[in-house]
Formats: sequence, structure tokens, C-alpha cells
Amino acid sequence: MSRISSYAIFFLFCFSMMHAQTPFNWGNDELLARRLELRNQAMSKTQDTSYSYVESEVPNQKSVGKAVLFSALIPGSGQFYAKSYIKTAVFLAIEVSALAVNISNTQKGDDKDLEFRQYADANWDEYRYWSYVNWVGLDKGIYTDLVVPENYVEMVTAPNGGTWYLINEQYFNANRDEIISNLREIEGNEFSHRLPSTKTQQYYEMIGKYPGQFGNAWNDASFDIDYRPENVTPSVNFYMDMRDQANRYYDMAQYGLMAVLINHVVSAIDAGFTTRNYNRRQVQMEMSYNNIRYKGDYLNMFGVNVKW
Repeated sequence: MSRISSYAIFFLFCFSMMHAQTPFNWGNDELLARRLELRNQAMSKTQDTSYSYVESEVPNQKSVGKAVLFSALIPGSGQFYAKSYIKTAVFLAIEVSALAVNISNTQKGDDKDLEFRQYADANWDEYRYWSYVNWVGLDKGIYTDLVVPENYVEMVTAPNGGTWYLINEQYFNANRDEIISNLREIEGNEFSHRLPSTKTQQYYEMIGKYPGQFGNAWNDASFDIDYRPENVTPSVNFYMDMRDQANRYYDMAQYGLMAVLINHVVSAIDAGFTTRNYNRRQVQMEMSYNNIRYKGDYLNMFGVNVKW
């Protein structure tokens, strides 16, 4: 009996100790709920995250805008900026050559222009021109109030054997403004052009270009010959050849200037494409970080991407 009592007392003692160790009596549902709560707490502290860090300005990258501006100002400089040295040499060579053509031919044109002006001043005389206009007025017989009286007109043998009907030079110089003013009316009625009052570019162009009006005033012409473009004196031919040569020089100078302008435009456009291609060839590194869940655990993962 005493042994049975001892077992009963020991059993009650263990049962009471178990209840003291476990204050809550959880079943399977309670255990699952508790685990879910712990998991949610963990997820709130450590989420699935990922981000990347990209080096957007690679040290070797070049500005396309700068390259275009550089080459627009100095052809080839944008290509040099983008480290395309062969293109730099090509555009610079074109620029130097075109400028050389422009400068050289402009200078040649100016020299020839001065030469034919000096030739015209020595061989075409405005005094002879107004004497010729006066002779035309006398020949028409309808400008009695405008022409110089015949007693002030002298018949002179021209160097080519023809005849000049020159106004007395002393009388002409003493009454120059009045005589020219009267003869302007005859000029306007009988001819298609008006001689400029100053020696402009047009002045020198007209005296050679319109021999029917101005050809009789050359030193190897005469008043009694009707000159036409196909029938001019040797002086006019020589003079017009010089003018044509001057114009050819100026045309070449213009071609050189056009080449300069085109070279600036083409070089600027090419600099943009060259710089863009240069940037594409450069190595670009991208660093990334990812926090992912793998087999119930969260892993920190780092990566490096290389682009070229």
C-alpha cells in the first residue's frame, strides 16, 4: 500500500511540473499560426530587394555636342576630340587647300583687275567718248541746242587711219559740266546705257562689253566705224581677255570659299557620328546588388556587367 501511494505521489508531482513548464496548451493550428507570424516578422525586416548602380559617365565618354561645335568652327577639331586622327588630317587638309585656293585666286583676280583698269585708263578716254556722243548728235541734226557748235569740233586722224571728231579740248575742259549735262540727254536717247560718273566696276565693265556705244572711244578706233561684239579693235580684245581672266580667278576663289563652307558643315556632321561611334566602343561597367530568397534564406548577391 505504501508503494502504491509513493507512485501516485510521484505521478502527481511530474504532472504538476509539466503544467508549470508549459503555460499555454497549443495544438497544431496554434503552432502553424505562430510560425506564420514569425515568418511575416522576418519578411518585414528583410524584404526581397534589388538595385543596380550604373556608371553613367564613363571617364572616356565624349560630348557629341562639343565635337560638332569644334568641327563647325575648325574642321577636323571635333574628330581630333573623338580621337579619330586620320579624319582630322583629312578635314584639315581640305580646309587648308580650299583656303589656299580662295586666297591665291582672290589675289590673282585683284592683280588682274588692277591691270585691266590701268590698261583702260591708258587706252580708253572719256573725253573721246563725249566727243563721239557729240558727233552722233551733230550727225542726227536734231540736237542743235545740245551739241557743241561745229566751230569747236576738230576733225583729227585716228591712229588706225580713221577719223575722230573731237571737241576742242580747251573748250571742253572749260565747260565740262555743262557739255556733259547736255550730252547726257543725247546719250539717253541714242544709246542703251549711261556711263557712270565715277570709275566703278560697272564703268570698267561697260566700256568693254558694249562696243556699239563705247568702242569708238578706244585709242585704236575711229568715229566712222560701227563697232559690234564680233567687230572690235585689238585694244578691246586684249582688254576683255584681261577682264575674263580676272573673272576666272574670282570664280576659282568663290569655288574655294564654297569648299570651305561645305567642309565646315560636313566636318561638323561627321564629328557627331564619329563621337557617337567612339562612345559606343568604350567599355561601360554596371555594378548590381540583389537581395533574394533562396531555399528559405535571404542571400545578398553582387554582380558586375561589362558593356561595349
